[in-house]
Amino acid sequence: MSHAPHRSPRRRKAAARNPLDFDTVELRHRHDGWKPQRQVDFIRALAECGCVDSACKRVGISTSAAYALRARTDAQSFRFAWDAALDQAIQRLSDAAFSRAIHGVATPIFYKGEQIGERRRYDGKLTMFLLGYRDPVRYGAWMDTVRAERSPDAATLCLNRMIDQVEADAYAREAGDPLPKPFVRYQPPRFVSEAEQDAIEERAAAAREEAAHGAELRASDEAWERDLAAMGDAGSA
Repeated sequence: MSHAPHRSPRRRKAAARNPLDFDTVELRHRHDGWKPQRQVDFIRALAECGCVDSACKRVGISTSAAYALRARTDAQSFRFAWDAALDQAIQRLSDAAFSRAIHGVATPIFYKGEQIGERRRYDGKLTMFLLGYRDPVRYGAWMDTVRAERSPDAATLCLNRMIDQVEADAYAREAGDPLPKPFVRYQPPRFVSEAEQDAIEERAAAAREEAAHGAELRASDEAWERDLAAMGDAGSA
């Protein structure tokens, strides 16, 4: 009789743990206390709203009781879940900030006690903060310490050549011909740091000083030649 080969049971990979899952703190069960389900409900509410006071109101507990539970030495998992809930809730705040920066905030306009319209107000500081945080390459604080070196009309010339390239490529594709060689490559502006700026200014100052010294020497030589010519003319006379 043949027997099927023995196969060792395959180990399953442990599923990634949800940061909002935690071991509830064992407390004496009271009608107004932190029962396990109330702890879970609080963490979930905190992840949704991001506000401790609002989350406490949702589960019917005081903020002082929430912070007291968080401060317990045996409530480490509760503290970790609390922080994870705030990390998750911050995304909602980020989305709201982006919405305000893009769409503005509606401010009602009243006339004689009646609303007749609204005005959109946009927060420039909020917009610049979000740009600097989300797109630091273009709008980061490091831009304040550098200077962009680029010809004033370089962007216009480069754009026109690129438009020509797009047109030529389109005609080549339509005709089934190979694409032409690139007319021009985009060259972003060169950013010069403060140290590089200082070095450039020092070299420029040295060049100006050398040019001025050379001009003085040439003027002196020319004056000497004129004096010699004048002496020669006087001697011949």
